[in-house]
Amino acid sequence: MSLIRRLGGDDGVAALVEQLSVRVKADPVMGPYFRDVDEEALNRRRAMFLSALLGGSQSYTGKTLPEAHGPFRLGDREFDAFLRVMRETLEAAELSILDRQSVLRRLSRLRTDIVSRGVSVAPGTAVFGGPHTQD
Repeated sequence: MSLIRRLGGDDGVAALVEQLSVRVKADPVMGPYFRDVDEEALNRRRAMFLSALLGGSQSYTGKTLPEAHGPFRLGDREFDAFLRVMRETLEAAELSILDRQSVLRRLSRLRTDIVSRGVSVAPGTAVFGGPHTQD
């Protein structure tokens, strides 16, 4: 049986994404990035992306990972926090260790598309300009 089927298909992935969303919002590292987000729309995109990544029937048609994540200037700290929260979500879903490892391995490969090298900026911090900029 395929990984996506063991996860419960696209519906199982959508349920997993819902649980992930709750954990991400509660996480001290990740939560601040999601304060003012349309959670329903984001979860639809997350489920579509994750389903496609894991071999489901959905195709992902959204922004590229660098386009979607680049403006946030995420660093390794944030990416590692996401992987930790995903691992906790997979454990809570009682997936086998092999399935958890498979999902996390596929997500880990996306680091270079998501992480802005050498940069990590806290949410709400002015990256360019703003009142604290000195010329």
